[in-house]
Parts: sequence; structure tokens; C-alpha cells
Amino acid sequence: MKKVSEGRRLSTEDLVVLMLGLFREIRGEVAEVRREIAGLHGRIEETNRRMDAINDSLSKKIEETNRRMDEMRESINRRIDETNKRIDALYEEINKRIDETNRRMDAFYGEINKRIDALYELLGRIYEALVRGAAAQRQ
Repeated sequence: MKKVSEGRRLSTEDLVVLMLGLFREIRGEVAEVRREIAGLHGRIEETNRRMDAINDSLSKKIEETNRRMDEMRESINRRIDETNKRIDALYEEINKRIDETNRRMDAFYGEINKRIDALYELLGRIYEALVRGAAAQRQ
């Protein structure tokens, strides 16, 4: 390197030594690049493991959430079914009460109509008695 810096001519042996030095330096740099690549490869593998772990964790959470949603849906459906049954039972009870009230009202109206008919009959007799009594007084 001293001869090169001074601008002198190199012998064949000098050139061989210079090239061997360059090759050794290049080999060292290649080895360093390989170590860096290996380090990057290890970091990539670690990142992939972490991503797989996160993916597994998220998948479990999603499955748990789906399971809980299914349970909630089933619970809500059961509540809706129970509510519908209660509504149906209330509807039947109200219909029975309405039917009973209609029967009682029909019976009540029947009684009232009988009483009205009896009053008309009584009024008719009274009227006839009054008419006969008035006719008897005129004679």
C-alpha cells in the first residue's frame, strides 16, 4: 500500500499480496453481511412468532366473543319465547274474561227484557182495567 501511495510500480508479488489482502477484507465484509442477515432472519422469525401468538390470542378472543354472543342470542330467544307464552296466556285469559262478561251482559239484558215485558203486560192490564172502569161508570 506504501508503494501504491507513493505512485511506484508494483511487482507481481506485490499485486498478489495486495489482492490477497483485498480478498481477506472482502471476505470479512461478506462474513459481517452474513451475520447481519442471520440477525435479521432471527428477528424476522421472532416477529413471525409474535405475530402468530397475537393471531392465536385474537382468534381465541374472537371465538370466545362468538360463543358469548351465541349464548346471549339463545338467552334472548328464550326470554322472547317466555314473553310470547305469557302474552298468549294473558290473551287467552282476557278473551275468557270478555266471553264471561258478554255472557253475563246477555243474561242481564235478558233479565231486563223480561222485566220490561212484565211491566208492559202489567201496564196493559191496568190500562184495560181503567178502560173497563171508565166504561162502567158511563153506563
